[in-house]
Amino acid sequence: MGLRQKIVDSRLYRDFIQRKATGPLRAYYDIPPADPHRPVGETEFIALDLETTGLDPKRDEIVSLGWVIIRQLGVDFSSCEHILVRPTQELSESSVVVHRIFDSDVANAPDIKTALEHLLPQMAGRVLISHHAPIELGFLGQACKQCFGAPLQIPTVDTLVLALRDLHRSGQPMKSGALKLDSLRRSHNLPPFRAHNALSDAIAASGLFLAQIAKRDPKGELELNRILR
Repeated sequence: MGLRQKIVDSRLYRDFIQRKATGPLRAYYDIPPADPHRPVGETEFIALDLETTGLDPKRDEIVSLGWVIIRQLGVDFSSCEHILVRPTQELSESSVVVHRIFDSDVANAPDIKTALEHLLPQMAGRVLISHHAPIELGFLGQACKQCFGAPLQIPTVDTLVLALRDLHRSGQPMKSGALKLDSLRRSHNLPPFRAHNALSDAIAASGLFLAQIAKRDPKGELELNRILR
């Protein structure tokens, strides 16, 4: 972890941005973050995925969010949620090709502020799970800043980073495409999934995460700070 990331993840930075936050983001910060010294098996996680119009959080927009909660190292499928989001501009052909969400699908969807008002209470006090988390963190941070005056800080486990650590420990060479979510799931004997749907991607990441934890520590006694990005 670089110096900038250490600062962004620090308690001092959290206190600073909490004072700037408004509305549901302020309420989110009123709930203490997950204890990094608590065992993984006693920690609650939220696996989340976004579909966006591109890869630049300052220029592109979120068009859907999907998430599921993990409790006691088990996926709570009753917590699954998927929200379409109405962007401020028409969807480009290139983005529609990827996520198969059309202008007609989001014409009556809530805007990003309304979607965040629903999501933030689900994230409060939990740890984010994502595959290649900078995408989710970048878009959610930018959206929170625009809607509620401050960026988002949340303890995060990146399943891609965990996979990289496994490769480095094993000393094996990295094959092309080996760090893709579907490739990593296959390597852990997990079933295939429908890609580029926010909810199915979130569920897929949750399954990969649990498989990665089972490989490290089947009893769930590993401290959370050992797996944070």
